Amino acid sequence: MIIIRHAWLNLKRNRYSHLKIGGFVLLILLVIFSMLQVYRIANAYFLDYREQAATVVKGVQDLNQTGQAAKLQQTDYEKLKNLSYVKRSQLTGQGIISSTLVQPKEGKSSVTAYSSLSTEHLKENYLSLTMLDNDSLKTLLTAKKEKLQGKLPLKKNTCVISRGLAEANNLKVNETILLGAKGQEQAVEIAGIAEFSTVEWLSSPNTILINWDTETVLQRNIMQPFLNVMFQLTSKKEIKKFVKDFKKMDSFKEYSLISQNWSQELFQSSQDTLDLLLNGLVAALILGIVLIAIVYQHSLKQRQDFYTLHLMGMDRKTLALSSSLESLLLILGVGLSGILISTQLSKWIIGEWLIKFQKNLMEQEPFVDWLLPHVEQVESRATALLLVGICLTILLLLVNLRIARIVHDPLQEVSKR
Repeated sequence: MIIIRHAWLNLKRNRYSHLKIGGFVLLILLVIFSMLQVYRIANAYFLDYREQAATVVKGVQDLNQTGQAAKLQQTDYEKLKNLSYVKRSQLTGQGIISSTLVQPKEGKSSVTAYSSLSTEHLKENYLSLTMLDNDSLKTLLTAKKEKLQGKLPLKKNTCVISRGLAEANNLKVNETILLGAKGQEQAVEIAGIAEFSTVEWLSSPNTILINWDTETVLQRNIMQPFLNVMFQLTSKKEIKKFVKDFKKMDSFKEYSLISQNWSQELFQSSQDTLDLLLNGLVAALILGIVLIAIVYQHSLKQRQDFYTLHLMGMDRKTLALSSSLESLLLILGVGLSGILISTQLSKWIIGEWLIKFQKNLMEQEPFVDWLLPHVEQVESRATALLLVGICLTILLLLVNLRIARIVHDPLQEVSKR
């Protein structure tokens, strides 16, 4: 009890000194703990998202000598789509179609990529056309409902056009447009008007969006069709199995499987930021421990009670234990406060970063079902407690060294002052 009583008295007696040293240590621990938690949470998120991106496989048609791709049998696509380890799939087609509609000024260059058009064809007016399966249309057009006016183009002979195309031609929902070469026009109803996000598989922001039922009606009028398929697997471990099943299908023998390059760029940028954060964390950790040791040692040299209590007859053991308990209470209080405050602070710091990153992923690839990673805080808190333990060990060592020096030659210590 005497040890506890003296420790309490020491805390009261040196409260102003402890307030200053405690505030300094808390500031350093907040910086280190916040950086630590931001790094661990962000790293866990990015690793999980990278794992999700690794489950995506994309197949692109190899064009033959005429610049046309082989006809796709949708039954082959359906077989792959229904495989037990296929989570999601998307069948995308792109092409151009003749039309009398006026193109928006910003969309006039959308067809120039089709370089094999003859001079005669270039004199005609063509619009970009994108074909998607119904599930992908729902994912694309319902992700931001405020940007879609009207309905989804899920019925045959319906489409969704861009807002720019609608404004350039004074078109409204439920009106009919004609698509196709002269004498072969097909009437298609405008089911909706939308502002399309800039994603990899939309050939133009002013494209006409249709499903595959409508594609069968317009098929003979679509020039230079180009198809690709995307599959999201349940795990990247299934990729080898999927490649074998993919190549077994006659429709996909002439397809090449490629990686998602856009995701690698996003993740590489995030990894560079994480590396900088890790270097900063290591520097802050080393510098913080050194500063805590220096400042605390300076604080100990200013204290008078060690000399007084020892000269009044307090033995070395009692003095060391009560002072150690004093340091223990101080550092535990500061350390726990640092953990609790830094947890909230790190959530605020990392919130905007992760929200922006997830938004970029969803905008770049709405096809993927981006699941929100679940991150445990236990490991970060264990690391923080370990750091508190290191600080406590340093403080106890400095206290006991100071007491040992006083006990060894108290008069000499007093004369130095």
